Amino acid sequence: MWLSLPEDASQSWFSIEPLTYLYPYKTIQGKIVEALAPYSSIAESYSKVAGKSVEPLTKEYLEEQSEVPEQNVALLKNAIELWKTATKTTDAIAPILSHYSWHCFNSFFVYTFFKWKPQHSKSHGIIVKLDDELSEIKIRISRSGLFQRLVDTWTIIGASLAFSRFLPIVKNHTVEFIPNEGYLPGESDELSPEKLMRFKPEEYEKSLYATHRKDLLSCSSFMANSVSLPNTCFRSYLLLFIASSIARYRPVLWKTILSGRGELESSFALDSSEALLNYTLGRHRGQGLIDQVTRILKTIEEGQFVLRKSVDQKPIEHSSR
Repeated sequence: MWLSLPEDASQSWFSIEPLTYLYPYKTIQGKIVEALAPYSSIAESYSKVAGKSVEPLTKEYLEEQSEVPEQNVALLKNAIELWKTATKTTDAIAPILSHYSWHCFNSFFVYTFFKWKPQHSKSHGIIVKLDDELSEIKIRISRSGLFQRLVDTWTIIGASLAFSRFLPIVKNHTVEFIPNEGYLPGESDELSPEKLMRFKPEEYEKSLYATHRKDLLSCSSFMANSVSLPNTCFRSYLLLFIASSIARYRPVLWKTILSGRGELESSFALDSSEALLNYTLGRHRGQGLIDQVTRILKTIEEGQFVLRKSVDQKPIEHSSR
């Protein structure tokens, strides 16, 4: 099942692969600096509300930290190489390599858009509590680490995530962040495989629009969808993280999952393998994570990155005004 992806799944990398060369990457990162500069107050507002330091990149920072572009290019190269290797191995270890490919891609995305303190995260930001029974496994979302930085990045650029404690909304044509009443991990910050599999991003989107339609950001110019699609990718990434941990530390349990021993095991095997589609091709072609990131970067490259209010499509106030 893990190796039955369409042969052209690897083609998802084609449009972003030019950024594995330093000059094209530095060019697009320079345009990211220009595109996000007018919205610097959004990152500042989020940092105050969330109690952390997230800052837009600047030309001065990139000149002083000349190793940053090289590190990010290396992360993208690693993501691609790990993916290619994963497609050539067995189901027994494929999720381990696939997870680390996605982990590297997430790192590439996070560090391409913002600068952080400290500069590098010190952990995955996800703690897995393993057991010999799938039903007893839990993951805990940390308030620091790479996963949280990933949540921060998508939230600041306008995605409404069930995995974020804060929602970006528009008040008087400026972006504010309010507590997310639909925060999926809840007060315990814990998730089980069953809870993740029950979570339906489309239903979350309907609920969110029912309560905040007039206040939501419109990201249609650079995201195919700013609610259900990114939430689908986050859900898939966490399922793959669990699968990777089981395959690495509980290989016997992983074998029973692959055999579909019971209803839960079968569902988890199917959902965690579908996660790879959401990473690459998407359930519907062109809606995978790689395509979404490529679309954002292309919009920035073309100078079309604009944040608007959903209800009337008016551009929000730039921080420079």
